[in-house]
Amino acid sequence: MFRNQPFLKYRYFAILFFSGALCLSAQTTLVMQGSLQKSSGKPFDNGFHSITFKLYEVEDGGVAIWTEDQPKVLVESGLYEATLGSIVPLRLPFNKRYYLGIAVNGEDELSPRAIIGNAPYAAAVTGNDNVFPTSGSVGVGTLSPDSNIYMLHLRNLSGNGTLLIEGSKRAELLLKKGSNGSVGSISLDSATISVRNLDITVKNNLELPANASIEYNGISDWRLVDRDSFTSSNSEGWICRESWNSNTTKSAATINPNTPFSKKWILRPYQNGDDILKKEFSLSGIPHNMIKVVFTYYFLDSWDPDESGFAAFSSVETPSVSETGGNLQVAWFNQSPVVFSQDAFGGGVPGIYKGESGPLKKYTDAAVRGEMTAFHSANKFWVIIGSNLNETADNESYGISNIEIWVR
Repeated sequence: MFRNQPFLKYRYFAILFFSGALCLSAQTTLVMQGSLQKSSGKPFDNGFHSITFKLYEVEDGGVAIWTEDQPKVLVESGLYEATLGSIVPLRLPFNKRYYLGIAVNGEDELSPRAIIGNAPYAAAVTGNDNVFPTSGSVGVGTLSPDSNIYMLHLRNLSGNGTLLIEGSKRAELLLKKGSNGSVGSISLDSATISVRNLDITVKNNLELPANASIEYNGISDWRLVDRDSFTSSNSEGWICRESWNSNTTKSAATINPNTPFSKKWILRPYQNGDDILKKEFSLSGIPHNMIKVVFTYYFLDSWDPDESGFAAFSSVETPSVSETGGNLQVAWFNQSPVVFSQDAFGGGVPGIYKGESGPLKKYTDAAVRGEMTAFHSANKFWVIIGSNLNETADNESYGISNIEIWVR
């Protein structure tokens, strides 16, 4: 509130209330309310009156840098409202203090002038460091906004630069290219962010927290949550056992054939071809009701036509053999590839992954991508991979690599 002090030579004085905010649009305006009182203290006469508004850069004297005559301003009980800039645009930067002069019905200007720089609207517009010009770039937290790239430049050297869009029903950001372009929007409804009429391109990594998911057409998509890639000295926690329902420890080893199609390390049993590879995976803190395991399975050396590999889920390391209530689920198996080629894929050449050192044989080295899924919401589960081979590992064996765990 700003009061023009009464002087006896004036018949009235004014009390001003700046109730609006500076509107940064095609035409800058300032809404204000005032109270005109006679020198006796009674309200000014009701009716339409002519009021002249002027802005100065100095408190006394000087030349007005903006003038606007409003010929019909309604006064009721001494109160009136006027929109400055509605006739003559306010083409001022409003980044410093101004002084408002008022004259009613062609009489002398009231004194003293009102200080605009201390008005509520001015504090919101200029703040301590902010710059809101009538044209060019807008700076928040910076007196020198980057005018080469950004129309709005938010800066906070001691914390986060945060833009808040708040609405009682929806917070919405509208994006439009060109005067005839379609409008795209990003909006927040309740706890859901919606993107409309926009194609989103991600040039770098898109990261989701452990409890987040992606949905398409209302259905959650698979999320990759774990991956095992072996090295010469790291088996990623996989262990080797004598059989799927035994806890007798056996040994495993990693090999790297380094062929054009197998550049990664492969984990395989080291003693017998039918030894089993197992690992317990944890999904603690990752919401899910389905799991999917994807892996590469290698047929190494001289497999027979009736031999096959398998993969299974289990809730424990050593599953039971009960026909009812058992806790093992075989979810993938594949027969020896020799059934598709009687002379074997090796064509009379020793297997690429050959372990034995004997005469040349027809080996069936091959690799397939395996996948198995199960409904499962518990935090932990076991993956068991093996074969029904009946030779030592240096004669026929299997291997695994590139294991991926997906959930939804």
